[in-house]
Amino acid sequence: MRTGVEALDKALDGGLAPGGMVELVCPEKIVGGSSVMLAMLRHLAGAGRWSALIDGRDTFDPQHAGAAVLAHLLWIRCRKAEEALRAADLLLRDGNLPLVFLDLRDNSAAELRKTPSTTWYRFQRMLEPTALALLVLTPRALVPCAQARLQLSSSLGIEALDAEPAELLRAVRVEALQRRSLRAWEEPAYAQAG
Repeated sequence: MRTGVEALDKALDGGLAPGGMVELVCPEKIVGGSSVMLAMLRHLAGAGRWSALIDGRDTFDPQHAGAAVLAHLLWIRCRKAEEALRAADLLLRDGNLPLVFLDLRDNSAAELRKTPSTTWYRFQRMLEPTALALLVLTPRALVPCAQARLQLSSSLGIEALDAEPAELLRAVRVEALQRRSLRAWEEPAYAQAG
């Protein structure tokens, strides 16, 4: 599934894979994580596709999204990472949306450290048989079983606060930190005994 963000699609070899989980690391000092997410939401809404945003700290500003995005968005407002993870669990079990954003960028490091790694592996198992994609936005590397881990970087300064979203997107760089071709629990076909 194409994201509508050229740098992201390029890093993912064409877009988000159905049944996969991608972690997008957005360090605190980097401007652009919200612009990337909004661009993706606009792209999906423009194609008439629904998506869900699980807002881990209730920081999403719908004013910047526009009516078309809001008409195709299930926005779940949470105050803690634990609430956001429970909401993600429910949406992944349901499996009816093509893309779920789990935005944990503004949750505290202490909260995020409490997330057991088994939660992420369970999410991955739930995703596998579906056409759903999960994009987890984090302030630092957090998801051990992500199909891909990407990191945003930019050289924007304080002037970026007044920049247009399209301008921000051009300045944001996406670096692939990790890519998995096989899931850790699968054996290659040549290694299977007959």
